[in-house]
Amino acid sequence: MSATEDTVRSNEVVFPVGGGNATSTQATVARGTLVALLLLCLTNLCNYYDRMLIIVMSQPVREEFKLSDTQYGILTGPAFVVVYSLSGLVFGWLADRHSRRTILASAVMLWSVMTAFCGLARDFPMLALARAGIGIGEGGINPTTTSLLADYFPPARRSMAISLFFACGMVGMLLSFMVGSWISVHFGWRSAFFIAGIPGIVLAAVFLFAVREPVRGQYDAARVVTVSYREQLVSLVRNRPYRWLTMAAGFATFANLGMLIWLPQFFIRTHGLTLQKIGMLFGPAATVGLLAGMLAGGWIGNRLAQQSLARPVITCVLANVFVVPLFLVVLWTSSLELALVLTFVAMALSAVWSPAYMSSIQNVCNANVRATGAAVGNVFTNLVGAGALPLLVGVISDRLFGAAGGDSLRWALTISMAFLLVAALLFLGALHAMRQQFDMRGARPA
Repeated sequence: MSATEDTVRSNEVVFPVGGGNATSTQATVARGTLVALLLLCLTNLCNYYDRMLIIVMSQPVREEFKLSDTQYGILTGPAFVVVYSLSGLVFGWLADRHSRRTILASAVMLWSVMTAFCGLARDFPMLALARAGIGIGEGGINPTTTSLLADYFPPARRSMAISLFFACGMVGMLLSFMVGSWISVHFGWRSAFFIAGIPGIVLAAVFLFAVREPVRGQYDAARVVTVSYREQLVSLVRNRPYRWLTMAAGFATFANLGMLIWLPQFFIRTHGLTLQKIGMLFGPAATVGLLAGMLAGGWIGNRLAQQSLARPVITCVLANVFVVPLFLVVLWTSSLELALVLTFVAMALSAVWSPAYMSSIQNVCNANVRATGAAVGNVFTNLVGAGALPLLVGVISDRLFGAAGGDSLRWALTISMAFLLVAALLFLGALHAMRQQFDMRGARPA
């Protein structure tokens, strides 16, 4: 049997392979990979559309339930992030042992139903409970998809695949701002949640029947051996590059998700934007910026990874340093036009590091711990970057209100820029640790 036939046979589990010559077989495999990538991207689009909807609806929800900044911080942060992170651990454990396709389809179905349930909330606790339900379901997406993508694409090409996946999440954010705000203005914020749950329910069924499970670890030199959960956790704790990357991402996540939580409120209070203008002006500026940053980050990451698997982390360091002055101008300029333009640039820069980080997490972990590694990483990055730090901004804003008045949120966000400088220093540590690890392994880009 030829080497080509061996390769095709090893991929029969992944994609249906018909008869014919090697060229037609490779084309079939490529088509299967693209179908899987397309559906994963659509899944992430729904993920971020549903997740961001509470931020888009912040003003009518705050007015109806009379929420303080601290309560809003709880609703967008811990109420979602804590269960999101913890459920990710469970999904990560499952994804390293069972069909990732089935696990992901179940997760999509769950969060879509709970998104619709948000529209039934009658008070703050009920809405927080629905947000927690969304968090449980969405906790399954990163561990399963990053593990799947690592088995669909070789190491040197993972950054671009991962960037496309997360770029579709940014498209979901954009649609959430534009479509969600339009639905809210014309039909009410509750209808926006009801409608948002429908696409995910349909997509879950399509994904279950249209995607096949790839061969686990097919691009890894070592044979994949299933180990206990305790052994997985011990392996991650002992993995120095993984520790540095995870700590750094926790603080860096605030640059995109954390700022995205608070900037709509900032523009409403400081520049007097209405909900519809938030959807039509701020939404595109922020989300198209994130989309551009994700795509650019994937392209840059692929180019740097061809030289060394550690080099993409350089973008993580630089992005978190240079985004700080941009955000400061956004916060302190009196010009709405300049603030929106620089929001686009700052959000793009705040997203450039993400593909490099996600692909690096997969590259420093063995195939049998990748889903768990992504899940454990999500616990820290989301609890810190999308949970604790945004909540801290709300608390600081409430505390400063007596002295700063309407500028309390501006000052709280200004203070928070220190988080990004901490992220840059931690990414430097990750870069050094990765260089040492890959030098010891003799790892080269595939």
